[in-house]
Amino acid sequence: MPATQHDQSVDAVADALLNKGHISEKTFPQEHFHIVPPVAPGSGTPAVAAATADGTAAAPALPLLFQPFTAKNLTLVNRVVVAPMCMYSSKDGFMTDYHLVHLGSFALHGAGLVLAEATAVEARGRISPGCAGIYKDDHIPGLKRVVDFVHSTGGKIGIQLAHAGRKASSQPFHTPEVFGPEEYWNDQVVGPSGGPDFQWDDKHRIPRELSVQEIQDVIKAFGAAAVRADKAGMDTVEIHGAHGYLIHNFLSPITNHRTDKYGGSLENRARFMLEVIDEVRKNFNPAKPIFLRLSASDCVEHLDITSFEINQAVQVSQWAKDAGVDVIHISSGGNTALQKVSYSPGYQVHYASRIRKDVPGLPVVSVGSITSGKQAEEILQNGDADLIAAARAFLKHPTFALDAGRELGVNVNYAPQYFAARYA
Repeated sequence: MPATQHDQSVDAVADALLNKGHISEKTFPQEHFHIVPPVAPGSGTPAVAAATADGTAAAPALPLLFQPFTAKNLTLVNRVVVAPMCMYSSKDGFMTDYHLVHLGSFALHGAGLVLAEATAVEARGRISPGCAGIYKDDHIPGLKRVVDFVHSTGGKIGIQLAHAGRKASSQPFHTPEVFGPEEYWNDQVVGPSGGPDFQWDDKHRIPRELSVQEIQDVIKAFGAAAVRADKAGMDTVEIHGAHGYLIHNFLSPITNHRTDKYGGSLENRARFMLEVIDEVRKNFNPAKPIFLRLSASDCVEHLDITSFEINQAVQVSQWAKDAGVDVIHISSGGNTALQKVSYSPGYQVHYASRIRKDVPGLPVVSVGSITSGKQAEEILQNGDADLIAAARAFLKHPTFALDAGRELGVNVNYAPQYFAARYA
């Protein structure tokens, strides 16, 4: 790898941004100059040699967390994933300097894979007017700018393709005053079923039911978003089927009361998700892997109601694998205000473990209050998952991956600009 880099594509990106009015003046090559690391941050070797039975010295096995992982043409230097996190820092869906710094810092500090936040495939599919979008070609240059920087560090990046469904047009969790009432779309909040009975809570909008033609339009929007993600250079896309957003709305009998081919049986409720997967697979580079985020349970087992639960999630995961999903990212909850979630360290690991066991050949990402290298390594050693994702842990410590390496006795590589941190 060369010692310095100036990707000529940055000139094209600057021209595009200037032409679209997203920057006030063109940027120049020296503004994109930086030192390219000879090895990717977050890779490493065992820090200490171990004595063998005959007295010779041998390097101990590298912890699983810092062994490479490969899915299709994507190889990660470690198994630490930055889970998608909504930042509510976009306008009209555009990624900005904020996203460049926010996402770029995780790659610079050794995360094996950075997954960008839930990014809407339709304008009305944004959770809030402050959420990122990938619903028009104008979004591509801003996305590519982030991708190019992550790649220049030796890192890998993907993007979560999302539609918020009945939880759309919500206020951002911070600084809601930034967006005026005209920037919401309260009468265009949609779901598989509509009406007051399907409102998430009194702070959310009343959804209307999607027509079959509109369902097809949304599926096509996922495919068009996959094309844009590929043009931006994303290494993977993650289809968002969790947390009470549109795909989860279809999967759960709590939110899906349709009587046509998209409702009723589990097979029918999963149809929308499977058609989205098929459309994304047809429109995304076939050499690149596709991830799926799935809530394995509605978390209403304490109530006597029908819901989406782990046994159904196992079946849906198998169907997703057969449809072309290469890696599944297991979460839970988010689909109903009636949920009861018991938060504790690794509280969602048992869902990931069950799916990994019952759907052989489908790599699994576990997420949920995983806050240390030792905890992450134990999950992998127990065979509960293939990759570990963290969100709040990265917000608290952007160096989470590097810290985990040191904790596990790995001689972990830092970006050359941060070499002194190895001795701190």
